[in-house]
Amino acid sequence: MTYDMQEYPPLDPPPPPGEPAGAVYGPWSSNPSWGPPSWPPTPQRPRRGSGLRRTALAAFAIACVGAGGGTAWALTTASIDNHSTGTPSSGSTGTGGGFPNGLGNQPTGSVPSTGSSLSTAAIAKIDSAVVDITARTATGTGEVAGTGMIITSNGEVLTNNHVIDDTIDIRAQIDGTGTTYTVKVIGYDASDDVALVQLQGASNLPTVPIGDSSKLSVGDSITVLGNALGKGGTPAEVPGSVAALGAQITASDDSGDNETLTGMLQVTAAIEPGDSGGPEVNANGQVIGMTTAGQTSGNPNQQTSTTTTGFAIPINKAMQIISEIRSGSGPHIHIGLAALLGVAVSPTVPTLSPDGTGTDCTASMAASGAWVVTVTGNPAAGAGVTSCARITGVGNYSISTSSDLHNAMEQYTVGQTVTLTWLDSSNNSHSATVKLAQADFPD
Repeated sequence: MTYDMQEYPPLDPPPPPGEPAGAVYGPWSSNPSWGPPSWPPTPQRPRRGSGLRRTALAAFAIACVGAGGGTAWALTTASIDNHSTGTPSSGSTGTGGGFPNGLGNQPTGSVPSTGSSLSTAAIAKIDSAVVDITARTATGTGEVAGTGMIITSNGEVLTNNHVIDDTIDIRAQIDGTGTTYTVKVIGYDASDDVALVQLQGASNLPTVPIGDSSKLSVGDSITVLGNALGKGGTPAEVPGSVAALGAQITASDDSGDNETLTGMLQVTAAIEPGDSGGPEVNANGQVIGMTTAGQTSGNPNQQTSTTTTGFAIPINKAMQIISEIRSGSGPHIHIGLAALLGVAVSPTVPTLSPDGTGTDCTASMAASGAWVVTVTGNPAAGAGVTSCARITGVGNYSISTSSDLHNAMEQYTVGQTVTLTWLDSSNNSHSATVKLAQADFPD
C-alpha cells in the first residue's frame, strides 16, 4: 500500500493556555499531514460494530501509523506505575530522536549513542523473520501499518492486537520485500494486546529467536526493530536499554476508553509510529519483548528534549497468551473475527460535527447505557434499535458506557444468541433475543 505522508512531522502549535502537557489530541490527520492535527482536538469518533475501538495504549501512538482518513490513534496522557525495585543505570544521553531531524523527543539514560550492539549478521537474521503489516480501517477511511514477528515456519505471526483490530484486508511482507501475504486472524487477547495471525500460503519461513524475558535486568541493552513511520522496507533499528521491569500503564484513546496493561518492560529507546508488534532484542540476538506503546510529555512535535519512554510486552507473557490462543481457551481469548451487534456507539451524547454532519442525540431522553450513533446492520436493525437509543444490557452484562459494551462483546462469539436490552430516545425500555453476526474485522 502507499502511505502518502511527509517524512518529517510538521511542527504543531503549542496547546492552548491551561492545557496540561500530554493532553488528548484528536485522530491522525488526513493526507498530506503526518501526526496529530492542530489544536483544538477534533470531536470524538463513534465506534462501530460491537462497540469497536482502536486503542492507543500510551501517551503517543507508536503503535500503528495511519494515513488518509483519520485512523483513530490518539495522543493521550498516561499514568505509569513501576513495580520494579531496580533503578536505571546511568549513561550517556542518546542522540537518536523519536522523530527525524531532531523533531520530538530524544531518549536519555543508558542508551548507546551510536548504533546497535548487535552484529550485522544478528540483525539480518532477525530482519528475515520480521514482517511489515498493512491494512485498511474497517470504516474504509484510512490505512494503518505496524510490525509483526514470524514465530513458526508455516507463517504464524505474533503482533499487537491494536495493530490489526478494526481493520480489513490485512497484508504482510517479510523484511519489507518480496512476497506480500494475505493475513488471516487466528485469535487475539484485547485485554493484554496480543494477537496471532497467519500468513496465508506460507511455508519454510525463518523464525525470530525467542529469548527469556525473566532474565532481564534494569540497564540491559536492547535493540528495537520495526516498521518505523510505516515506510516499509528492511526494519528500522534503534538502540536502547531496559529502564524498569513490571511497569503498569493506563491510557485513554480518542473514543474515551481507558486501557491498562501490567507487567510491561519500560525501555528507553527512540521508538516511532509503526514499530508496534516488532521485536525488542537483547545483546544475544534474542527477542525479549514486543514493542507496544510509548509515552512522552508535552506536544511530541515540538523541538524539546524531554525523554522518550517505550513499553513492551515481555516475550514470556506474549508467548503464554499465544499458547492460550492456539488452545482456544483463556480468560480473554477471542478466536477469529469479531462478533457483530450492528451499531456504532459513542462514549458521550452524539452531536453534529462542526460541518453539520453526524447524528444529533441531544433531544434524546434515554437516561442510561451506551449511546447508539447509528445502526449499521443486523442483528440490531432487525431487533428495532434506532439511532439515539442507549444499550443497557447484552446477555449477562449490564451496560453503562461504550467501554462496557465493547468489553461485553469480547466475551461472545459469532452466532451466539444473547438478550439485548436498550432504551429508545423516549426512554422506553425494550428487549430482544438476537443472534450475533460476524464482522469482517477483528476487534
